[in-house]
Amino acid sequence: MKYTKLPLTFPEQVELLKSRGLIITDDAKTIEMLQNINYYRLSAYFPPFQIKKDTFNEGTTLEAILYLHEYDMRLQNLILEALANIEITIRTQLAYHLAHKYGAFGYLDSGNFYHRFDHYHWLKRVRENINRSHEVFVKHFRAKYTSETDLPVWMVCEAISFGQVSQLLRGLKKKDKKAISKNHFELDHMLMTSWIHTIVYVRNLCAHHSRIWNRILAIRPMRNNKDTEWDGIRNEKIFAVFLIIKKLTRFGYSWSEWRGKLMTLLGEFPNVDVTRMGFPDNWREYISK
Repeated sequence: MKYTKLPLTFPEQVELLKSRGLIITDDAKTIEMLQNINYYRLSAYFPPFQIKKDTFNEGTTLEAILYLHEYDMRLQNLILEALANIEITIRTQLAYHLAHKYGAFGYLDSGNFYHRFDHYHWLKRVRENINRSHEVFVKHFRAKYTSETDLPVWMVCEAISFGQVSQLLRGLKKKDKKAISKNHFELDHMLMTSWIHTIVYVRNLCAHHSRIWNRILAIRPMRNNKDTEWDGIRNEKIFAVFLIIKKLTRFGYSWSEWRGKLMTLLGEFPNVDVTRMGFPDNWREYISK
């Protein structure tokens, strides 16, 4: 099928929304809003207000949709805040373990990784990433140590993307995964690698302002079947990520601090249907622990 839809002007977008039953009381303000929020982005929040596609439920207002959009944007920022703390910790633990186990440049040796790990292509992308880096520490190192073509692992773990960090973690030998996951996070290594893979994905969603509310996670975290807290939790919904945040947040940034901010956000948006994010009926018990 050939795509034949033509782009609509902002006034035409307003008229389309009206024709589909959305209550709009101020066309000028709506046009201004659409100039700042892409119609297509906003349409991700339409389905709960439509019994059938392209027809809004009777009485649905534009304000109701913007309410949901604003909540989702603030939730994304809150999730990013927690995941940034976790990301820094993961980078630190990886760098520390690899440096002490294999030396500053041990990551260059494919023999130090799981035999099925595509070390060649991972390292190739890492070098490409670092070559594009404008970090001061990268420039300083290369200016001072001219005989070295690569950075020591503690610099590499700060310079590469979080996705490459996750790949590095998954590519380690089992004994190294176990050392990192058990010693610092008190987790099974398979849970650890799965959870980091998921939070890299969620972090990217939030960083690109993609909808979190009501999303089905494409990369689902492994369930912790040894922890009764996971009983009945849907691992394809964002609430499962909250349990991961609860387990992985440490030290300067605590779960209680993040939990308080989440509760404040939920209190400011009482009309949001949290069950669409996988919240169980007794979700307050999970949050309060």
